[in-house]
Amino acid sequence: MKTIAVIGCSNSTGEETRDWELDPEYYTKTDITHEEWYKNKRSQLIPKFFGKRPELLLQEDPSKNFSKEEWQEHLNGVSEGKNLFIHDVSWHEYCDKYSWPSLLDNMSEDYKVYNFATRGAGLSYFELVYNIPRIPAEYDRKGRSIWHGQYKPIKKYDIKNHARRQFYSPDYDFKEIVDTADILIWQITNEPRYSLTFNIDNSLTKYDMDLTGYLSYASSQDSLQQWLTNYLEGDVLKTMSEFYKYYYDNTTNFSRTLTWIEQLMEIRELKGLKNMIFPIHRVYTSRLGINAINTEHTKSYGMDLYEYPDSGSCPGILLQELGMNPSDIVFAARPSPDQLCAKFTHPSEKGHRAIADLVWTKIKENFV
Repeated sequence: MKTIAVIGCSNSTGEETRDWELDPEYYTKTDITHEEWYKNKRSQLIPKFFGKRPELLLQEDPSKNFSKEEWQEHLNGVSEGKNLFIHDVSWHEYCDKYSWPSLLDNMSEDYKVYNFATRGAGLSYFELVYNIPRIPAEYDRKGRSIWHGQYKPIKKYDIKNHARRQFYSPDYDFKEIVDTADILIWQITNEPRYSLTFNIDNSLTKYDMDLTGYLSYASSQDSLQQWLTNYLEGDVLKTMSEFYKYYYDNTTNFSRTLTWIEQLMEIRELKGLKNMIFPIHRVYTSRLGINAINTEHTKSYGMDLYEYPDSGSCPGILLQELGMNPSDIVFAARPSPDQLCAKFTHPSEKGHRAIADLVWTKIKENFV
């Protein structure tokens, strides 16, 4: 069986596809803000949803990193009203069944789709995840600690860490799949976004958490600063906040990441493997140094037509490839299930079906 690997942001997950099930006023109350919905209302509605639909709570870890006994401990926490982890994972799993990669996976028995798209993440996060297997270890293969003047070994990226759970499991290895998949699809998102690693141990964190094992991400400086306040306080928070605000050069970091994805696709081309690149929405790709690539093995869509001279704005596949009008996409223009996008710009169920059909058509035209 051939394989397809997808990397991208929440637009390639099922984010927002089922939010209408949470709120009977979803299509009629349109003046709610993004922050009000995500931080307040939706966080309260999801537990109520699973209270009515307990059969949708996951009974085992989809990544298979947690044993059944460990997963049951999380489920026990739900019944005590103190574990939202299961709610979040179960809600994402439920919604992601309606994403275009999931729909693509069902279109042909000849292809298996691995969807690594991550809510809020950018390209630099995938570069870091790709290199996790090469991170210097605490011990070598003979169990010896590697200790010298340049490197003090520390434990990094435990298997239960988020990055490990989502990208590396008994059933899949992100780096291996991205290297060898018959087709790699890169859905371009708004960039640059932040990817974070830490050398902060338990003694310096709010809740005695070892952040040396964390690989996190943020879509903006504001969300990054909010994330830091969740785990740090005092002088450590002040130092980290100022570092990422004044000293961390995210633009230069992104240029390195862009080199990584381009070299990865070139190496894949040399092996005869295929690549597909597209933004779903309008993105300022040329300003970011992202160029359309159209070769025998790599195809780009939604990137070649610019409305205004030197704007650097690519229209994305909803406008260019599907030929839709903005009034068909913007939720506020006609709040209903017929719009291609949901309330906060993610593709709706209809939008995901249209994207899946388009991607499958392009695969058959160029890669089969």
